[in-house]
Amino acid sequence: MSSSLSKKLDFIFKLLIGVDLIAMLVIFIHARIWEDFPFPFIGSRLNNPFMFFLILLILRAWVNSGFREKYLALIKRLTTEPPTRVYFFSFLLMVQIGLEIMWFLYPTDLYWSLNAEKGYGTLFATAQLFVLGFVVLITARADFGPDAPLKSKLPWFLVAFVYFFIGLDDCIGIHENFINIGRTLALESVVFHFVHEWLWFYAPMIVVVVIFLARFFLRRFFYSPRIMSTMFVALILWIMVLVLEGLAKSVVDPVSYDYDRLLIGVEEGFEMLGATLFMIGFSQHLKKLQEKSQPNL
Repeated sequence: MSSSLSKKLDFIFKLLIGVDLIAMLVIFIHARIWEDFPFPFIGSRLNNPFMFFLILLILRAWVNSGFREKYLALIKRLTTEPPTRVYFFSFLLMVQIGLEIMWFLYPTDLYWSLNAEKGYGTLFATAQLFVLGFVVLITARADFGPDAPLKSKLPWFLVAFVYFFIGLDDCIGIHENFINIGRTLALESVVFHFVHEWLWFYAPMIVVVVIFLARFFLRRFFYSPRIMSTMFVALILWIMVLVLEGLAKSVVDPVSYDYDRLLIGVEEGFEMLGATLFMIGFSQHLKKLQEKSQPNL
């Protein structure tokens, strides 16, 4: 890509990012501050413009190496350098606790709902998963080096893709479409409709991903029981999320709204905490690689 084309694309992406941020601000003002704000109503969901914002950031990083390296260095510093990494991960945990508290205090407020795709919890979870994906890519570059064959790089890229896809799905609710499709299928089957229908469509992919991640963690982090245990605790938390999803529709939801709200709080908490633990594990591995590469004084 030529330098002039890169500069033009960078300017376009920068401009689109600005427009998207203004759109998000207008949506927020209409929804939370001033319902009759004198600006055209452009919706009540922050999710789609937020995902557009993330995509635009990635595209700008692709065409602007200075922008890319600056923010990759920031992510690396936040997740590996003490005491900054302690503050950063403490902040992530505090936000999760705050979101859980607000969910139980204001369960009918869609923006504090952990079960609605328009909620602040979804935006946080999406942002955390995308940061996690970039931590994986940063760690991969340090782990296999610039001259590694594709065979060495590919597993890392697939791990990053898993986190990016889950973040995308969380934000724009891809799985919700499979619920709508599934409700029209096998209408006489009690088993098929016992769980949320999207689980049947995702089940093969889930099994493959769990086996792939478990194998990857065992092969790459066997040298460090601490990192490996962190990764498997995170993976177990995510498996528990799927188990709770399976129990939700026919076991918990019919009992009472309070049980349903508790289940959602636990389920979303496990998902957010699992992502944080994954990030801690990868960043710890990256930290060890950096320490190993530094000459002994």
